[in-house]
Amino acid sequence: MEENIRNMRRRLSPASLLTDDLVVHILSRVPYIWLCRFKCLSKSWLALCSDPEIRKKSPQTLSGFFYRSISTGSLHCEFRRQFTNVSGRGQPMVDPSLSFMPSYNKIEFIDPSNGLLLCRCVNSFPKREYFYVVGNPATQNWIRLPETETMAGSHLVRLAFDPAVSSHFRLGHNRVFLLVKDLHGLNSEVTGVEVYSSKTGSWTYRQSGWGGDCRVDSASRSVLYNGIMHFATVASSVVTVDMELNRWGEIPAPQETDSSCLIGLSQGHLYLVQLHNSVDRHLSVWALEDYHTQHWILKHSVHTAPLPEWRHVHFAGYSEVIAIHPERHLIFFHAGWRGNSDCIVSYDMDSGVVKAVCAPGPSCAFTYIPYVPCFSKWLSDEH
Repeated sequence: MEENIRNMRRRLSPASLLTDDLVVHILSRVPYIWLCRFKCLSKSWLALCSDPEIRKKSPQTLSGFFYRSISTGSLHCEFRRQFTNVSGRGQPMVDPSLSFMPSYNKIEFIDPSNGLLLCRCVNSFPKREYFYVVGNPATQNWIRLPETETMAGSHLVRLAFDPAVSSHFRLGHNRVFLLVKDLHGLNSEVTGVEVYSSKTGSWTYRQSGWGGDCRVDSASRSVLYNGIMHFATVASSVVTVDMELNRWGEIPAPQETDSSCLIGLSQGHLYLVQLHNSVDRHLSVWALEDYHTQHWILKHSVHTAPLPEWRHVHFAGYSEVIAIHPERHLIFFHAGWRGNSDCIVSYDMDSGVVKAVCAPGPSCAFTYIPYVPCFSKWLSDEH
């Protein structure tokens, strides 16, 4: 690292006044996305910004989205894993092919959690098999989860990784939640939860403590917040359970409605975003200001249809809210834009600016996964 710093100083004379520790301290406060841009300045900057110690300390934020697409330009459908930067510009920050993971017929994106990805690997030959893998695209590490009989069903699977407890997936109290449904279908009633513990390496099953009619929204992401897992329901309420499956709860919806909803963390608060299925496509953004009293505050509300900023956005039956920015007042949607039916569209709640981030082109895109890099080291017995 010291040699990289000296080379950089020779090119930029003002930097010669800074000590090595101060340069490292400054760069460790630069978001990773800017380190990637600095690499283009020179070979010295490339070497310096690629240093793993600086990269590990660099604060991380939303960098982009993984997604799957189906090519419609030929007789045969072709599935592809892709990635777009959150800016919508430049080469992908990470390799969407996940070439470091096992080679199987199909790898499906399932759920993200603080830089890790939960994926399902599928093999069709010589016999059909599938299993779940937790991988880190930034460090190219992965670990295969042990099988459980419940995996054979059409159940909802979500990942809970807390780097604040431990940077190692196996050492921390990290979990994979498998929500067991009563019937096959996207939003069937949840009857139980089976959890994989990274520490014990085993699965544990508990009967659901959410009551008899809990239907978790399969299209919404889960949120790990203060050691508690949060899941959005089809009624826009939020059901919760701790990592040990001992404490079950429910946070009532601020308003019950037939809408596409998403929960997420932004600026230290739990947010609920609702895209109402109305003619004018009403958007509501709620923040849980007081977690203990379960009191929601309406942060933003807009009827999108009459506004000229939204004239290029086309909401259809598949439209959904896919992410809220962890640090800014930005919301991302899967919707149509101009003549393209599958786009990532961003909306700035402060400025009112609406723009397309990504348009896959002659492909149908789905399963958008927000990605925040994590450069923590894994244990040596993990791949």
